Amino acid sequence: MTPLNSSTTDARQALKQGEWPLMPAPEFVQGPIHAPAIGLLELSVEVVMAKELLAFCPPEASLYTGRMAFSGETTIEGLSAVAKNVISAVALLPEAKWMHAIVYGCTSGTIVLGQERVAELIHQTRPNVPVVTPIGAVLKALRALGVAKIAVVTPYVPEINRLVAQTLDSAGIEIVNARTFGQRDAEDMFRTPAQAFLEAVLAADSPDAEGIFISCTGICVSPIIEELERRTGKPVVTSNQAIAWQCRKIAGTPETENDLGVLFQQRLVD
Repeated sequence: MTPLNSSTTDARQALKQGEWPLMPAPEFVQGPIHAPAIGLLELSVEVVMAKELLAFCPPEASLYTGRMAFSGETTIEGLSAVAKNVISAVALLPEAKWMHAIVYGCTSGTIVLGQERVAELIHQTRPNVPVVTPIGAVLKALRALGVAKIAVVTPYVPEINRLVAQTLDSAGIEIVNARTFGQRDAEDMFRTPAQAFLEAVLAADSPDAEGIFISCTGICVSPIIEELERRTGKPVVTSNQAIAWQCRKIAGTPETENDLGVLFQQRLVD
């Protein structure tokens, strides 16, 4: 066995000390490193939204999350209480340069608080990042699709459904038929299978409906969109799908053959 010479010994000692040869300085990636790069404000109990949202995004997308304390009671009182936790959750997100948009992760919560208030709270900490809300994205999606009469399916209790109806009506969208599961507890929403929503949509659909809206970010419905559009012959818009669509348009992410729903073929119109 050949003994180590002094230069080899010195090199080994340098390695142990962390004195390693430097590589040339890399050329850094400019701007966000994912597309779209989404800052997601999730409710603390949420277990569905992140995966469901990514189902509508290409592999290059990423979510950076901050959580907001929430009781799990999907009522006006429960959803209103989340407002005090928004600013601290936003502070846990990356700096503005890493994100294309910040999403408020609750459809009913956005309706209860109001889109302007949600944006105001988020912009206190990240003033230069576009804010995407579920109901705002849905309204943009319906407008892009040219849909004014819809069938609606939600998991909500009546007081929340009433606010959904008022919000759509104010935007010039007519609900021609609807179904709901009347769920108060967010956990019940998480556990409701996609097949149940498929059946609810088919029950709510009517000849007058030009399109279908499935509301709520905390439900799994991505697996049924293609089947619903095929069976009804109408565009289907869901909360998470509309969010992903708007975020992708902001980021300039192109459509792909794997996109779920005709919505992704539409141009975002502000």
